Amino acid sequence: MVLLQEEPRPQNSLSVSGFLVESDNALTGSVEVPPVAAQHHCGGVASLTGTITGQNVTLSVNEGGTAVNLTGSISSDSTSMSGNYQAQGGGCFTTPTTGTWNAFLIPPLNGNFTGTISNSTYMTLVTGASPAAPIAVSGTISQSTNADGSNATLTGSISAVGYPCFSTALISGTISGQNVYLNIFDYNGVQIGSLGQSSGSAGVPGSPATVVVSSSGLSLVDTSTVGLFLGANTGTGTVGPCPPIFDPTLLANRTSDSGSVAFNFQ
Repeated sequence: MVLLQEEPRPQNSLSVSGFLVESDNALTGSVEVPPVAAQHHCGGVASLTGTITGQNVTLSVNEGGTAVNLTGSISSDSTSMSGNYQAQGGGCFTTPTTGTWNAFLIPPLNGNFTGTISNSTYMTLVTGASPAAPIAVSGTISQSTNADGSNATLTGSISAVGYPCFSTALISGTISGQNVYLNIFDYNGVQIGSLGQSSGSAGVPGSPATVVVSSSGLSLVDTSTVGLFLGANTGTGTVGPCPPIFDPTLLANRTSDSGSVAFNFQ
């Protein structure tokens, strides 16, 4: 869901994600509000309630003790909602605020996928090509059912072809809206990497991998060159999962890797 502040100016947007549960035309759920660096009081998990009457919807998000009230309508295919909102000062808004909002449905991230790891730092050293050819991967992900939480859990596995850093690994993490964070584990259960960077310090938002919905289906992408990271700062100590290879830019052996991903679900 994206809230676009119209008044007061300047225009600002705020993205939230989470889950809704409908029962007898009543809505309950939770959403995650990302931290905003300039507003340390903003961010965290907020409760949500609402009602549905025909195609009309009302929602109220309790963010830090301040209610954000939304009214709108559901699309004819029930895959999106949009409307107007208003909020008093406090929480994420320092003054009374009005604006518009829109939200769309993200299908569960379940099933088999195929895809690539591109822009691999490590494979550039192995092959001498810059950028190195994409690494072919495949795997499976299962999403848990949600019970009024702001996220759901993901579990699965991933296999890579001709990739020295791992051949098969386990993955687990969370999804909230489009936002996905995954941890990667070797066959011993030791974390060797991650996909999607979690929130930083001082209210700096994280950089999740993103679920994309299109006419061809679902995909999971992170086009930043450090979307996928394999290395020592994930709890593996001083040595990453990749066989040591000399990196002339470091004047030392590299055992880590980073790259971007694109996984397409079947």
